Amino acid sequence: DVPGGYFQLVDYSAIRDEDDLAFCQWLVREGGVAAIPLTPFCATPPGTRLARLCFAKSDATMEAAAERLVRL
Repeated sequence: DVPGGYFQLVDYSAIRDEDDLAFCQWLVREGGVAAIPLTPFCATPPGTRLARLCFAKSDATMEAAAERLVRL
C-alpha cells in the first residue's frame, strides 16, 4: 500500500507525434505501461505533447514500468 499519490506530466514529443489519447493507447499496447491523456483536464489543449504518469504504485511496479519504458 502506497501512502498518498501524485502524478508527473511527461512530454512525449520526442517519442511519437500523435495526440495524447492515441499516445496513451499505444503506450499500453506496445509498452505495457498506462498513462493518462492530459487533454480531458484542459479547457484549451496544451501546445505540447503531454501525458500523466501516476507514481502511487509499489516500488516493484515502478521498477517494472521503468524497465518497459526504457525498451521503447
